[in-house]
Amino acid sequence: MASSPPACWLRRAAALVLLAFAFFMPHIRAEVADEGDILIEIRRSLVDANNALYEWSEPADSDHCSWRGIICDNVTFSVIALNLSSLGIEGEISPNIGKLQKLQIIDLSRNSISGIIPDEIGGCVDLQYLDLSFNLLSGEIPFSISRLKQLEHLILKGNQISGPIPSTLSQVPNLKVLDLAQNNLTGEIPSLLYWSEVLQYLGLRNNFLSGQLSPDMCRLTGLWYFDVRSNNLSGSIPTSIGNCTSFEILDLAFNQLTGEIPFNIGFLQIATLSLQGNQLTGKIPDVIGLMQALAVLDLSYNQLHGQIPPILGNLTYTGKLYLHGNHLSGAIPPELGNMTKLSYLQLNDNELTGKIPAELGKLQSLFELTLSGNSLEGQIPESLSSCISLNYLNVHGNQLIGTIPNEFQRIVSLTYLNLSSNQIHGSIPQELGRIRNLDTLDLSHNHISGPIPNSIGDLEHLLILDLSDNRITGVIPAEVGELRIISKLDLSSNQLFGTLPQELGQLENLVALDLHNNNLSGEIPPEIVNCFSMIALNLSFNNFSGEIPISKNFSRFPADSYIGNRLLCGNLIGLICSVQSEASTGSASGG
Repeated sequence: MASSPPACWLRRAAALVLLAFAFFMPHIRAEVADEGDILIEIRRSLVDANNALYEWSEPADSDHCSWRGIICDNVTFSVIALNLSSLGIEGEISPNIGKLQKLQIIDLSRNSISGIIPDEIGGCVDLQYLDLSFNLLSGEIPFSISRLKQLEHLILKGNQISGPIPSTLSQVPNLKVLDLAQNNLTGEIPSLLYWSEVLQYLGLRNNFLSGQLSPDMCRLTGLWYFDVRSNNLSGSIPTSIGNCTSFEILDLAFNQLTGEIPFNIGFLQIATLSLQGNQLTGKIPDVIGLMQALAVLDLSYNQLHGQIPPILGNLTYTGKLYLHGNHLSGAIPPELGNMTKLSYLQLNDNELTGKIPAELGKLQSLFELTLSGNSLEGQIPESLSSCISLNYLNVHGNQLIGTIPNEFQRIVSLTYLNLSSNQIHGSIPQELGRIRNLDTLDLSHNHISGPIPNSIGDLEHLLILDLSDNRITGVIPAEVGELRIISKLDLSSNQLFGTLPQELGQLENLVALDLHNNNLSGEIPPEIVNCFSMIALNLSFNNFSGEIPISKNFSRFPADSYIGNRLLCGNLIGLICSVQSEASTGSASGG
């Protein structure tokens, strides 16, 4: 059995420890005191209008570790974290920040700090996290950042930083997150960046980067987020893209990419694929239908042609499908009705033909359906009323026929309904008044006939009502006056008759009223002057008579607002009512 150390040996060891502590303690205290002075120097470069850093003006011999935004090490008392995020601070970053060599975290995000990133920041050799995002910083990214060998997060997004991305950033061996988005960076993406084994997040969106995507991008074997949206990148998508197997988000949108979508892109199991706003050509590869993990697929605003692959119906986890703004043709595949998690479907502005598939009615999670600007035919399927989550429906500018389905009353969540510029006939269903959440109802440029239903007044949230260019008859119902927040009312180019309801004067938020080209008659009700918000009025080409209301807000409307009403008078149209009355009397006696 081993013997215990003699007591005299233990006493000697303890004495040595105390001696060492006594030797180093003054140096530690001196360092700590120096850091207090450094912090006060850093404070002098900042403008603290909210007085958030009032403690920082205390004498340097006070406990700066208790100051706001400061964290110190529990043993050495060195400053290891500086967090001044979202304090409304202005001014500049002091070069003295580089003297805080034990700093591990710097977070100055979401302030209004300007000036440059000081080169001295490379002196913070223990730094692991640097977040200067959403400030007003300018100048270039200092090369000294490459000296920060412990750095894992570099977040500079949302500034005005210019110049190239330093290739020396590839010398930061532990860098996991590099977010330089929303700046003014130029030049090419340094190819050396693609050789990092630890980089997980690369955010470069909204800059002015040029050049081509490198085939080496797939060497980033740990990368899950690759975002170069809204730059000036050109050339084609590398055929090696299928090797980027670690990617979960791939956003190449709004660049100048050309060529076809590589076939092997279907090998990726990514959650988001955004290629919109480029100049991509060719067809949509069928293999995209095998990307089972896709939550968002956006190929909009390219020059893609051909049919929508029916195999896309296999994407049962996809919530957003954007194919609008291309040259896609053929019919909408009924298989899209199998995309049970789909919430956004935008196929507008293509060259699609055929009918709207009844199978779309199975999409009970569908929130937005936009099919406008195609050549779709047939009737609007009643089955769409089963899309109980539908909020936005736009089929404007097709060749749809038939009537407005009464069943639409079941889509109580609908706020936007646009059936305009089709060939829809029949009357407006009374049941539409049950869609109480509607804020926009546009049925213009169709062949709709019959009266405006009284139930229109039940749409209390309506902001825009456009029934123009139809064959609507009857009078304007007094219930229109119940649309208290409406801003635009357009009933022009119909066959309406009768007088204007005085209830129109209740529409205090009405900005634009267009009733031109109808058979309306009688006097303009004086109550209409209570529409104080109105800046656009068109009553032309009707049979109105009497005097134009005299008020300050009515004086702003030009004579063209009343043209084509031969019995209307008033100084606004250059015809004094007494003169017109005498002329009418003389004409009658002469007869």
